[in-house]
Amino acid sequence: MSRARQLGQSMTEYLVVLGVTGAALLAATTDVTTLFDNVKRGYSTQSSEMNKVQQYDRYKVSFNANADEDEDFDDGDTPPADDTELPGADAQLPTIEMIYDANGKLLGQMNGDMLVDAAGNILAWCQRTETGDCVFVDENGNIIYGGASGTRLWVDEDGKELPLMALTSGGKIYGFAYLYKNKYYSASTRELLSPQPTGMTAKPMRRVVELDSKGVPQTAGYELGGKLYSLKSTLSTSTTFTEPVDSEGTELVTVKFTSLPNSDWEGYSPCLVMPGGWSDSNGLTNANGELVSAVFLKKFNDPSIRLDGVSGFVNGASASDCGGSSTVTYTYDPVLSTWTLTK
Repeated sequence: MSRARQLGQSMTEYLVVLGVTGAALLAATTDVTTLFDNVKRGYSTQSSEMNKVQQYDRYKVSFNANADEDEDFDDGDTPPADDTELPGADAQLPTIEMIYDANGKLLGQMNGDMLVDAAGNILAWCQRTETGDCVFVDENGNIIYGGASGTRLWVDEDGKELPLMALTSGGKIYGFAYLYKNKYYSASTRELLSPQPTGMTAKPMRRVVELDSKGVPQTAGYELGGKLYSLKSTLSTSTTFTEPVDSEGTELVTVKFTSLPNSDWEGYSPCLVMPGGWSDSNGLTNANGELVSAVFLKKFNDPSIRLDGVSGFVNGASASDCGGSSTVTYTYDPVLSTWTLTK
């Protein structure tokens, strides 16, 4: 096998991108020429050969990807054994890093030291700083994409995002892991678990998302069966899977509207995370079921607001598949629009 093909295969199967999720990717430098020369030198040694082999690992990535339609782990079945040889006991899941500009618009993804768009075109070159951040430069050595930020996705060999799995038994969750080639990987380290969990049912969870100040989606937790689990709880549970994990006591609310209530809803899905028992509050609605509480009216008009430390939404969910424990409907009126609670 030629060296070019080996490089291409290696990057496709075991691409691991270093970096800090959500970190600012613009670093100050006083010698742009030297920086660009270093980046360009490293790129030039492999660019010509790799162009002949692949188009920069053109992954097809979806942010709310759950399990494949033909993979149903909700039926109680344990995934079948897989004897596929993996690259050593310390192997980690492949990952890709998506890059957003200063306004939260998706630019592309990292491929080694290159930022490429969806078509595989090179947008910029990157040199990592000691903190794992990037300085992006163009072909002339000019710093570009100031204020850009990144977020990482854990993917399979085809670049499809892997869902976080809840490992359940007897209706209780005992821990969380990623399932890759029918082998379990730690939710916190993304390393192959040894020994592998047994006697568990793997169920794909839905991501709970918050938008940062630039509108870039950040993972805040996960949801399964209407119960929510914080990001901290999914990362800190024991890998022995012997103790059940408690949910956070928050709940999902299905939000229905025919058009966005206002611009504050841009980027949000109609499936909000709310404090547990919020709909039992006294004086919440009038006789017609319309919300009259100023606190909750403000929340539904601006979904970014935190209530009791709780915020976020289930990414990509429509009102029809949110599965909230309650439903709030928006009715537009040119004089007085209303939010109505339906149990």
